[in-house]
Amino acid sequence: MIIKTFVILPFLVLGVLSADFSLKDEVDVLNHFKNSITDDPTGALLDWNADSIHHCNWTGIQCDDVSQRVVSISIQQTQFKGQISPFLGNLSSLQVLDLSYNSFTGNIPSQLGYCTQLTTLSIYTNSLSGTIPSELGNLRNLQILDLGNNSLTGIIPKSLCNITSLLQLSLDDNKLNGSIPDRIGDLINLQQFGAYNNRFQGSIPASVGNLKELLALDFSQNQLTGIIPREIGNLSNLQVLQLFENSLSGKIPSEIGHCTNLSLLNIYSNKLVGSIPPEIGNLLGLQVLRLYDNQLNSTIPDSLFRLKSLLVLQLSENNLIGNLSSDISSLKSLQSLTLHQNNLSGEIPASIIRLVNLTYLTISLNSITGVIPSSIGSLHNLRNLSLSNNLLEGSIPSSITNCTNIRWIDFARNRMTGEMPQGLGKLSNLTYLVISNNRMSGKIPDDVFNCSSLVILDVAFNNFSGLLKPSIGKLYNLQILQIHGNSFSGSLPGEIGNLSNLIVLNLGQNQFSGVIPVEFSNISSLQSLLLGNNNLEGKIPEEIFELKQLTELYLMNNNFVGSVLDSVSKLEMLSLLDVSGNRFNGSIPESMRKLNKLISIDLSHNMLTGSISGSMIAGMKNLSIYLNFSNNFLTGNIPTELGKLKMVEAIDISNNNLSGGIPVTLESCINMKSLDLSGNKLSGSVPQEIFPPLDQLTSINFSKNQLDGDIPESMANLGNLTSVDLSHNKIKGLIPESFGNILVLKHLDLSFNQLEGRVPDTGIFRNTSAVALQGNPSLCLGNNTKLCVSSSQSNHSLSNKSLLILSILGSLVIFFSD
Repeated sequence: MIIKTFVILPFLVLGVLSADFSLKDEVDVLNHFKNSITDDPTGALLDWNADSIHHCNWTGIQCDDVSQRVVSISIQQTQFKGQISPFLGNLSSLQVLDLSYNSFTGNIPSQLGYCTQLTTLSIYTNSLSGTIPSELGNLRNLQILDLGNNSLTGIIPKSLCNITSLLQLSLDDNKLNGSIPDRIGDLINLQQFGAYNNRFQGSIPASVGNLKELLALDFSQNQLTGIIPREIGNLSNLQVLQLFENSLSGKIPSEIGHCTNLSLLNIYSNKLVGSIPPEIGNLLGLQVLRLYDNQLNSTIPDSLFRLKSLLVLQLSENNLIGNLSSDISSLKSLQSLTLHQNNLSGEIPASIIRLVNLTYLTISLNSITGVIPSSIGSLHNLRNLSLSNNLLEGSIPSSITNCTNIRWIDFARNRMTGEMPQGLGKLSNLTYLVISNNRMSGKIPDDVFNCSSLVILDVAFNNFSGLLKPSIGKLYNLQILQIHGNSFSGSLPGEIGNLSNLIVLNLGQNQFSGVIPVEFSNISSLQSLLLGNNNLEGKIPEEIFELKQLTELYLMNNNFVGSVLDSVSKLEMLSLLDVSGNRFNGSIPESMRKLNKLISIDLSHNMLTGSISGSMIAGMKNLSIYLNFSNNFLTGNIPTELGKLKMVEAIDISNNNLSGGIPVTLESCINMKSLDLSGNKLSGSVPQEIFPPLDQLTSINFSKNQLDGDIPESMANLGNLTSVDLSHNKIKGLIPESFGNILVLKHLDLSFNQLEGRVPDTGIFRNTSAVALQGNPSLCLGNNTKLCVSSSQSNHSLSNKSLLILSILGSLVIFFSD
């Protein structure tokens, strides 16, 4: 087809000069176009039949009244599939080609460059690929070139800068790269230039300042760097400037204040620095100003408060300083004000309540002090109010209940006190209520449970008390309920089981008592069940283990009893499990190997018995945070399969009745930072091979076992160790000098062993309060090796004075470490 095109095209181009053949040739061209379409689902071309209908009357075709030549092909939104026929290049009188909103694939035919009468070429929203043909630069009459929303690649051909008649150039939503041509300023008649959502790099050429007819310029969502050229101030007709989501740097040019017709200025998400130019206050017609997510570090210029037409002012995620001026109230049309994540200080001005059109107000993540204005309820159009992560004090104003359109309230992480106001139940649209991490107290008002649109309710880490009322079951849209870190008491209401959309239920760190209601098992969507640190008791209802979506189960520090772990094994989606600090009994069952998504498990401080199954451990090979089986009554050997936990950071199986040796396979736990095997009945020597791969280790505790042999030199070579406890064993030999080379080592306890020889005098050994050595009668102090050897051979002991000193120092270490 391509070869045929280039053979026939010259003949057809010459042929159109002859009146005898031109009309027939044009019909042939249209038939080629029709034949290149592989799918016409709407039947748009059914009437393209020269035998019954003149081609000038075909759908989408317009002809010149006199010559009958085709001047327009406009077929939009017909879902055509296929390729654009290159034979269209033979339509020498064609002025309009509009194939927008179809599904054409393939390349843009370079032969379209022969259609020199074209004024409009629009193939917006198709699936075209390849590059933009440089031949399009021959279309000197073109006014509209719209190639947007395709999959075009390559650069902008410099030849396009020859089309000085262009009024609109749209290249948006493609995969174009390279730089914006320096000659872009030659398009002196251009009114709209859209190149957003591509992969353009380099800087914005200064020649863009020559486009004095420009009304809209959009280079957003690219990879542009460099500064915003000051020449942009020459664009006095500019109404829309969008440069957001690039990597532009430098300062915002003050010359932008010369673009007095601007109504939309979006330059957010760049790397702009310096101050907000006061000259922006000259843009009196500005309706939208978005400068957020940059590195601006000035105060908010007072001149901005002259922008009476402003609807949107978004300055968040910068480094702005200073107070929010009371003159903000002059922006009476303002609907959205976002100032979050800056360094603003001072109080929220009371005058802000005059912004009665405000729907969106966020001042979170600053250092705002004082109280929330008592008349905040005057903002009756408010939908989002976010004041979190500040230094606000006082109570929530009762007037907030007048904001009946509000959907989002976030006052988290302040210093607010008092009780929740009555009347929140009137806020029927409220979906997000977060007041966590404050100092609020009292009970949750009953009418809060009338807010049936609530999706998130978070009152965690306050001083709330009282009962959790059964009426909480009316919040049937709730997905996240977090009330942990308070002083709620009484039993857990079974009505929580009515919250069928709940994903996170966190009731921990309160004073709840009684049993877990079996109704909780009705919440089939539940992913996090967090009940730790209460006074709950009894057995866990078996039905709870039918919550197959659970990924987090925290039951720690309650008074639960029974053998539960076999049932826990049914929760195969679990990633975090903590049942420590209860009175669970029985063994750790083999079935727990099915929990292969676990990244952390804590079974410590229970009454578990039996051995640790190797295959069970092997099934948990994805553990990456924590394994803690400590403070139980486990017996048997440490399974060699612990070595399969290659990503685990901490292992603690201390204070059990484990015996046998330390498995060499621990050398495979290359991400481990803490290893605690203390308080068992382990014997044999500490394997030298374990330590060389474990260069992340910071803490080792093998104390209170029956280990013997020497201290491995490889242990003393671990440069990140901060704490080592080998006390209360039967370890022999010399203390490795290398311990003195570990700069970060803060605690070394070698007491009550059978060590001998000279105590090193470098590094940590110079800090007697950080080292415990008592209970090693064959150790000696001093630099005289012969004296140490002689002393060791004669009485195998330190002098009475040295022993007394070491005993006192060691006792102090134990005293302070306790």
